Amino acid sequence: MKRYDRLIFILALILSLLSLPIIHTASWKWASMILNNPSYFFQHQLIYLPLAIGISFIISGFPLAFWRKNSLLLLIISIFLLTLVFVPPFGKVSRNVARWIEIGPIQIQPVEVLRFSWIIFLASFLSSNSEKNKIEDVRFFWIILFLFVISVILYFQPNMSMVVLFFISTFVILFISKMDIKQTLIMLLIIFLIFAFGALTGEYRKERLVFNKGIPFFKTFQQEQALKAIKDGGFFGKGWGRGLLKFYIPEAYNDFLFPVIFEEGGLMAGTVILILYFLLMLSVFNLSLKAVKIDTFYGLLSMGILVYWCVEISLNILMNLGFLPVMGLPLPFLSFGGSSMMINWAQVGLLMKIAISGDKK
Repeated sequence: MKRYDRLIFILALILSLLSLPIIHTASWKWASMILNNPSYFFQHQLIYLPLAIGISFIISGFPLAFWRKNSLLLLIISIFLLTLVFVPPFGKVSRNVARWIEIGPIQIQPVEVLRFSWIIFLASFLSSNSEKNKIEDVRFFWIILFLFVISVILYFQPNMSMVVLFFISTFVILFISKMDIKQTLIMLLIIFLIFAFGALTGEYRKERLVFNKGIPFFKTFQQEQALKAIKDGGFFGKGWGRGLLKFYIPEAYNDFLFPVIFEEGGLMAGTVILILYFLLMLSVFNLSLKAVKIDTFYGLLSMGILVYWCVEISLNILMNLGFLPVMGLPLPFLSFGGSSMMINWAQVGLLMKIAISGDKK
């Protein structure tokens, strides 16, 4: 399976390298005004990229049995870190949002660490399932309980976008792991109740959920500017650095990077990005199909990573196009963010290890 090892690494690297000029063109004006350094976000991403790649090699150096054996401990530590954002002096609050731990010059977003350990926990927990035709009820109960605890903590940060990502991704993973009809209905009911509660208990969320008459379904100021930028880009785009509509999209270097690519690179650049994502997902999918024949844990672990990436990319693009309400979800490997990049590359490290382990068996 070694070719998957190389292919996944190369595709992740190409996307990460492309993120540098995209983030710079999307952020230089904001960075000039707020931080007096037009290259701040570019430099930040440039520093984190080699560190993230280094982490992928460190992760791939650990045996997969280590992650399997310590999956519950890792999950508990991650949940503890998630609560630490509320505890001074570790937690950092910015614009009434508590999502970061700050230790000296280092900032960590614990929900990204939790994403990493949650996928490992699910793979380990579900691969030990003794019933072949369905997920045991007791395992299903524990997964729902952990999800509920995670959701409560994220609700108070607040970070409902990640609640959406965790629930939808976990639903897909459980469905693949043969969730029965009763469990599926329970899961759908919980998702509906959680989303309804989240939507009805925050003023800013209510504003984002106002339906537009016709298509697209949602039309906030950010989404209107994003759609204009995509349309104005045409086939070849306005040229790199020449887009103007990106300046009207707050923090376009993060959740709204998609329209920046289309405005300046046009449909051509957007298509290249989508093809790269497709090839990356296809490589992980093929790896997962082969890995599950060797070890169920390997298969579920690679499939879990694939599901999270696919759901995150889909939600981000649909949100940019106005088919979903505005959410704070980045594009893997492309959007600005050190924690996100570190965890995405740590997952590449796990995939490389699965591919190498498959060769040895």
